[in-house]
Amino acid sequence: MPSVLIPGQRRDAAGRSMISIADEEQVERRSAPILRPIETRSISLLTIGHATVDLCQGLVPAMVSYLVLRENYTYFMSASLVFATAAMSSIVQPVFGQMADRLKLHWLLPASVLLAGIPLGIGAQSPSYGLLLFALALSGFGIAAFHPEAARQAHLAAGDYRTTAMSYFSLGGSIGFAMAPALGWWLLESNGRLGMLWVMLPAAIVAVLLARQFSMSASPSRQRPQVAIAPAKDDWYGFGVLTISVVARSIVFFAINTFLALYWRQRWAAAGNSASAESFDLNVILSSGTTILSVFLGAGIGGTILGGWFADRFSRRATLITGFGLSMLTFPLMVWSPSMELGAAMVALTAVLFFAPASPAVVLGQEYLPNRVGMASGVTIGLAVSVGGMIVPLLGWLGDVYGLGVVFLLMEVMLGFCLISSVALPNPHFSTRLVKT
Repeated sequence: MPSVLIPGQRRDAAGRSMISIADEEQVERRSAPILRPIETRSISLLTIGHATVDLCQGLVPAMVSYLVLRENYTYFMSASLVFATAAMSSIVQPVFGQMADRLKLHWLLPASVLLAGIPLGIGAQSPSYGLLLFALALSGFGIAAFHPEAARQAHLAAGDYRTTAMSYFSLGGSIGFAMAPALGWWLLESNGRLGMLWVMLPAAIVAVLLARQFSMSASPSRQRPQVAIAPAKDDWYGFGVLTISVVARSIVFFAINTFLALYWRQRWAAAGNSASAESFDLNVILSSGTTILSVFLGAGIGGTILGGWFADRFSRRATLITGFGLSMLTFPLMVWSPSMELGAAMVALTAVLFFAPASPAVVLGQEYLPNRVGMASGVTIGLAVSVGGMIVPLLGWLGDVYGLGVVFLLMEVMLGFCLISSVALPNPHFSTRLVKT
């Protein structure tokens, strides 16, 4: 029986049907697995939630600057406030990571945002140093509860664009931290400690939005029955090396976030106003310090986006090596620049390079531990980051005794640890492979 000619097909000399190259490419495209898109609404709300939680965490160093300059706190006392938030976050972060991998914790997202904001606003009103420490520890508990489950939900909502989605999620944290110095100082200068009550308003609004999106809905993973990820072996060695890099980066970040504004004020108050001490305006210099920290954190937003773009086109490991390697070159110019203008430019450039490895590091952690995504996220976003906050009191003591210049010299050494551990990272054994279900 003669073969049936399908529209668009041609026949050879023997009458057999032929398929053109264009037809073959069309068949290949139809048979190839369709890439799953990013769930935009879920990622957007998770990004907003991340911004709110990290705003709460970033307001603590902003409050530190205020307490040092207005209420005569020592560096050690003020750094201990950062420690209170970070210590509680470090203790419970792995627990929440394990829970996120095994239980349905959608309700934890709105609850953790409330817990991050309300104790911060109310505790700031306390005249007791001990009660303030306790309130900030509760806020740290909320911060710890948010990150593992939020990162797991971001992983599920990322489709097949994990690095891009995680860069958006990390962007929220960068925005929150970037807003904190200027916003915190404005609230405190305008209203004193009462100004911190305003932080409870965005926390409440975002908690309601997250509750509507996640608490009453099914997990995003249940909406994709057509594909699954093939099982893979956890690479604990690679994850351990990555953790060293993330911990070292965290120490540098908290040192900059806590002490850069104070160092900037001290350095340029002495250099720029020595000839006109009578006209010295503390508020102008203080504003310069607060502004320069906002420049650092604001430029970090661009670095977060750039890091995701770079990792998608090259590799996550290359992004870490490049970011940390170039940061080591620009960091000394940022701290010991001969002019304020050059120093400000180096602050922005260092921030871009320093923040670029952030989201690729989170995705690398998930690839090293593909069977423990929640725990991996809890460590790379939470525990390892919080360790930096726990080191801050020691850095504050060093600043009291030897000066902040010594603290920043030590941070250059920490950047070296970041680079060395990034070079030592193995390639992940895990790779995405779609299989039929």
